[in-house]
Amino acid sequence: MTSVFLALLPVFLIILAGYGLRTFSVVPEQQWSGIDQLCYFVLFPAIIFKEIATADFTSVPVFQMATAMVVSVVCMVGLLVLLSQPLIRALRIDPSKFTSLVQGSARWHTFIAFAIVPLQFGPGALPLAAVGAAAMTPVLNILCVLVMVRFIGRETVSLRRLLLSIARNPFVVSSLGGVAWQISGLELPLIPLTTLDVVGRGALGLALLTVGAGLRLNDALPQWPAISLAVVLKLVLMPILVGSLLFMFGVRGDAFSVALLCAAVPTGSGAYVLARQMGGDAPMIANILTLQVIVSSITIPAVLYFAAATF
Repeated sequence: MTSVFLALLPVFLIILAGYGLRTFSVVPEQQWSGIDQLCYFVLFPAIIFKEIATADFTSVPVFQMATAMVVSVVCMVGLLVLLSQPLIRALRIDPSKFTSLVQGSARWHTFIAFAIVPLQFGPGALPLAAVGAAAMTPVLNILCVLVMVRFIGRETVSLRRLLLSIARNPFVVSSLGGVAWQISGLELPLIPLTTLDVVGRGALGLALLTVGAGLRLNDALPQWPAISLAVVLKLVLMPILVGSLLFMFGVRGDAFSVALLCAAVPTGSGAYVLARQMGGDAPMIANILTLQVIVSSITIPAVLYFAAATF
């Protein structure tokens, strides 16, 4: 496990560097939002498109991987919704904070997962992570919006608006574009391929810096029971759930490990944006992400060590 931790240490050092750059105003506070949007709308969609468009999926259990990940997310959200009233009373939180608990327990941070995969499994494993992004992004967006509408209900979201928001998601667009290119059977021309490679090399490090810049260490303790529950559900229960389904579906090797990693990373920063747009508790999301990033420096190596020891 020590070797796994040391292999992943650069990821967490870069996150820490991002926190330092913001804290000491090396990069001004107002500029981090633009950097984050650049990663979200341009750089990472480029990586996802390239990895899906050029990958050889003939020996990859794509359907089993995607099914295990989607079913796990649906089960997690469904369980929390089913237990919503007891949880709200026991944790002494209002419905808006409950929606943040749901997002913090179900979403996954694509930036962190994509940064770890090539370090641990080599660049050839990135298409496996792209499968996770293609499968879970639309489902998570639908589920989280529905939870926000159900428990906050400040506005009605029509089916048309919901579908449009999913269709405009850059991860969804890039995933579908990559799938369409795969189906076409065409090879990606050398110049676009080289360009996307260059974009990808810079994107991973930059994205991790934005993760660190978004941490709020001084604010991570309020609502500690709900925040602690989100940490346990996301970093412990979700990998167990995904791992069990992957094993049940016969997924093994790197496909198993990469899907398990996607389940084990902290919640996604998109949860903060959705909470702010629909009346959720955005500061609580920031607190959850902060604590999860810290704890995941221990849990992610443990999960990867387990996966390596199992297969």
